[in-house]
Amino acid sequence: MSSRLTKIRVNDLREGMILGENLYDSLGNILLSDGMTLKESYIVRIQRLNVSMIHIKDNSSKKIKNQRENSKDTYLLKTRLETKKYINKSMEEFYLKGIIVEHISAIVNKLIEELLENEEIVISLGKLKQVDDYTLEHSVNVCILSLIIGITYGFSHDKLKDLGMGAILHDIGKMLIPREILNKPGPLTIKEYEIVKKHTTYGYNILKRSKGINDIAAEVALCHHERLDGNGYPLRKKESQIKIYSKIVAISDVYDALTSDRVYKKKIEVHKALGYICSMVDSQFDNDIVKKLLNCVKIYPLGSMVKLNTNEIGLVVDISKIDSSKPVVRILLDEEGRKVNEYLEVDTNRNPGIEIADAFPKFKGNFNIDNF
Repeated sequence: MSSRLTKIRVNDLREGMILGENLYDSLGNILLSDGMTLKESYIVRIQRLNVSMIHIKDNSSKKIKNQRENSKDTYLLKTRLETKKYINKSMEEFYLKGIIVEHISAIVNKLIEELLENEEIVISLGKLKQVDDYTLEHSVNVCILSLIIGITYGFSHDKLKDLGMGAILHDIGKMLIPREILNKPGPLTIKEYEIVKKHTTYGYNILKRSKGINDIAAEVALCHHERLDGNGYPLRKKESQIKIYSKIVAISDVYDALTSDRVYKKKIEVHKALGYICSMVDSQFDNDIVKKLLNCVKIYPLGSMVKLNTNEIGLVVDISKIDSSKPVVRILLDEEGRKVNEYLEVDTNRNPGIEIADAFPKFKGNFNIDNF
């Protein structure tokens, strides 16, 4: 029987466990390979990666429905790692040669091709966060998510290319912001924040001067911090004054920033990030684009723990293709916190009165998934 993959916290790793996926450094080099038996030294290396959870192989559990890994996630991860190498090279050569447009264009084309090959454009963004090298990681993640949203809109290949180029270069202006400000571990002063805000104008000017980069990409760099209510920057544009490319990148930018660890803040969970974005619909973010985002993201990945509004605790074992916010949950603990011995799965999509109340809840006592 093939191994089932179980997602566990890195702090719960033990010697003898078998790694269920490749782990990479910030430039895409394999540190530890799928199938390796973990030793104490390997566990230490994993814990240094800033990865909160990883997949291990588990042959022992037959109770939970066996889920085949989505091949799209696997291929997209490989392309994303290759993309980071190209972006890193482009950043290193930026001051000497300017933007290597051919490199960036090839990257975006490859991402578009791989995404278009998949009929179901729904991804687990956890797969995009194997490591945390923020500048590179963020640019690639924002590009991928923006392209997926563009595909759900039915954008032509040319429009996707324009969107992808703008998304992957949206923060290029930060190359001109002092590192000590970008990487400051505490809150920025008013003066420092004003300096950071200049990255939009810097990016626009860089891209306008770069041969082979069209005006759409330059405008995305300039306007990805504009907001519908006019309280964004640098031009305080409103609603229809902001083009759809910039609106899409704005949402992708905020989503990835919220769900990434930074020097000055810890990431928040996917459902909380999406909740924040939804709360800003019509004031900051376009309602239709937010709906597209919700259809693109697996809010509760397979293997994640959730608490229902019935007070029951369970494990996500399947995700609805109709609404990714309503997964199938296998109940592990009843409303009183007692272990459930009978096999019980609840499809929250077919039970409108049952909802996810919290994800990754903190458990009292010695809760161990291996006991189920």
